[in-house]
Amino acid sequence: MTPKQVVARFMDEFYMKKQVRSSFERWVDPGYIQHNPYAATGRDAAITFLEKFVNENKGQHTKIHRIIADGNLVAVHSHGWNEGGDAAAQRGFAVVDIFRVKGCRVMEHWDVISPVPEHSANTNTMF
Repeated sequence: MTPKQVVARFMDEFYMKKQVRSSFERWVDPGYIQHNPYAATGRDAAITFLEKFVNENKGQHTKIHRIIADGNLVAVHSHGWNEGGDAAAQRGFAVVDIFRVKGCRVMEHWDVISPVPEHSANTNTMF
């Protein structure tokens, strides 16, 4: 299985099916390294944080726009939004997740998140 296939399956199980624990136990290494400064490192820490987030944000949705792979690094460009939130939450965020994969396991994660503005200086979308 290629790194891109590993990440695509992980993203589907985690983001689309919202199966946090099973997706992390199946696809993420226990020694998972997290680079987001607002999240603790380690697979168990991610499961604890994300199960709570998913349970408290039932209106949260994600649409994956592209998955790009370069060797063992995989970037996922997506749109996340919350249908139950205010106008800004409904516009959501453009997200780029970058994963380092070894074998069939996600080993490391970085992300960059940018809010979708109410008005844009151009007619292009963020996606």
